[in-house]
Amino acid sequence: FHGTTDMFLKILDVYDWDFCQIQYNYLDEHTQAGRAGLEAAEAKGIPVIIMEPLRGGKLVDLLPDKAKKLIAENERGWSPAEWAFRWLWNQTGVTCVLSGMNTKKMIAENIRAASRMRPGTLTEEDQAFLGQICDIIRERTKVGCTGCRYCQPCPKGVDIPALFRCYNAMYAENKATGRKEYMQTVALRREPAFATQCVRCGKCEKVCPQGLKVMDLIQEADRAVRPLHLRIGYAAARKFMFR
Repeated sequence: FHGTTDMFLKILDVYDWDFCQIQYNYLDEHTQAGRAGLEAAEAKGIPVIIMEPLRGGKLVDLLPDKAKKLIAENERGWSPAEWAFRWLWNQTGVTCVLSGMNTKKMIAENIRAASRMRPGTLTEEDQAFLGQICDIIRERTKVGCTGCRYCQPCPKGVDIPALFRCYNAMYAENKATGRKEYMQTVALRREPAFATQCVRCGKCEKVCPQGLKVMDLIQEADRAVRPLHLRIGYAAARKFMFR
């Protein structure tokens, strides 16, 4: 499910559902179906499957450095992923958590964490700590894109998720990091993928699960990652590379 809490609550009442699947994590506690939706489904005896438990990497590798430092220094000794999973499994309404894993180490970590987690094990101090992490993330996130790629392919070739990822990196880390990533992943592709190619057809906004004003945000992001001097530089580089 992707939509508002009110919409989710209404949908729960129209059919005897076997299960439901929602986007839910400690950053999205009160968005989309949210905690209210989770608890409503639980009250009806509907199993709840969780997607985006790590918010497309935003709660692990893409955490701001300040948040990573706080987690590393916390006496619990849990990894960023374990904090996110423990927050989910702390709630009795969670039936299953979907987790994308790329390495054997990730598999081992997830199995170890899941085997130790039980509802009601997080303390008030733990919850307050995650609140701090959320505040840091929100301070440094310009666009709430999860990288789901529902907006792709763009009819005009704009790589929207990559642009937003680089834009967020400028603030989560520093401007140089975001602009370097943009150069490496978008600016010097053979097939251009710039936001200026957008014709405002609106296809992206119709399918965005987060309800983002994509057409306006890509222009804002483009101005940040590709200011005038870089536009001139990229144009010259592309002319030389792809002649």
